[in-house]
Amino acid sequence: MNNLWSKLKNFFQPEEEEETDEIELSISRSIPLDEKFVNYFIQGKGHFLYCESESELLLNLKNISKEEHISRYICFDEKLQNYLISIGANFIDYPSATADFSFLTCESLVAHNGSIMLSSEVTGGRKLSDLPDNFIIYARYNQIVDQLGEGLQKILSRRKNESMPSGITSIGGVDAHPMDNEPLRNTIYLLLLD
Repeated sequence: MNNLWSKLKNFFQPEEEEETDEIELSISRSIPLDEKFVNYFIQGKGHFLYCESESELLLNLKNISKEEHISRYICFDEKLQNYLISIGANFIDYPSATADFSFLTCESLVAHNGSIMLSSEVTGGRKLSDLPDNFIIYARYNQIVDQLGEGLQKILSRRKNESMPSGITSIGGVDAHPMDNEPLRNTIYLLLLD
């Protein structure tokens, strides 16, 4: 009878592996959002560059342009276009097969999985499939959120009486449910300005 009781008890007790997962999960909850985001973003093969000033941002942008041999950008944002002008980079503001990289702002940086939330507002109303596969994203520290839902709430609160963007998506980060074993085909740089 004692043996039967032991078997039943072992059957209903969680295995040690599950306890380890719970411990790792609670540890990840205690990590600051910015560290959590950066860890997951890098795990997802993103390139993270922290910039303390605009001059450091321009230097990083120039270095990326050289390293990646970028001949032309697609850029819709006037402020970002001014950065490109400052480093002497060529850009267009419409989709074209001649562009190597997209230089975009973003809606939010999602710490939960290290992804970058984009909307049709930051992509010039274009779908991601209309843009180059490679991205340089400009973001500010205050755009980091924990979950996708918080990013959506930020969009809603900013827009108040206006309608939501026609498209919202995310790029980069760690995929919790990979559908296949294909590597990420995008190159994603994030320039985070403090």
